[in-house]
This record gives sequence, C-alpha cells and structure tokens, in this order.
Amino acid sequence: MSPLWSPLIVAAMAVSCIALAACGDNVVTNPADIIFPDTNVSFRAHVLPFIALSCGVGGCHADINPAAGIRLTSYSTLMFDRGNLIVPGKPDESLVIQVLNGTFSHPWGLLQERVSANHRSGMTQWVREGALNN
Repeated sequence: MSPLWSPLIVAAMAVSCIALAACGDNVVTNPADIIFPDTNVSFRAHVLPFIALSCGVGGCHADINPAAGIRLTSYSTLMFDRGNLIVPGKPDESLVIQVLNGTFSHPWGLLQERVSANHRSGMTQWVREGALNN
C-alpha cells in the first residue's frame, strides 16, 4: 500500500466516526424541540434548526423551487436573497418576523399552528441582537 493511502484511510475513518456520532440522540427533528433562550440567540443552535424544520421542509422554502422564490435554508439566503427578509436590529421591518407574528399574510395558515410563542420571541430577539451568524 502506498504511503498516501494510509492518511486517506485514517481521514475517511475519522469522518465516518464523526458522522455516526452526529446521528445520536442530539439530532432535533421536531421544531417543538427547539427552545430559544431569552438572550444571546445563536443562528446555528436555534435559528437555523428552526427555519430548516419549520420553513425549509417539504420543499416550501428549500433551495430547489422555493415558494415565492424565497429560500430559507442558510444564513446567506436569509440575509441576501431578498433585501427585507431579515433587517438586523429591526424586527418590525423584517419580513420573516412579520410572517411569524401574523402581521404579514402567509398563504398557508398552518404556519401559525406550527410556531410557538417561544419561536416568535426567539426569532425576534435574534434580529434585535443584530441577526448574527453565530
């Protein structure tokens, strides 16, 4: 076996072990399991899992053929696909917050049933804190 193969095999095994470890009990599959803190809301720990499970599922606002052309799948798509989806520091001007709060109409009424008061306040707090990619 060439000397190059040994590091590649070790790297592949390490990646496999990490991937398997990520499939443990810490995987959130239900938006109701996402609990936002009152302050210091994290994009990666709270916002991304929430929008991925609540908005990006079922092809609604996914990357391929998103509803109304709005993708809600990453920090980049949230911040830059459309100018007013998220306005850092200004939740009242952010379309996502308006939709979550019901002040801007969403064509599928089911959204309000899937979003808790904690989700609404957590998303609002994240925007109020500057909508950081943290």
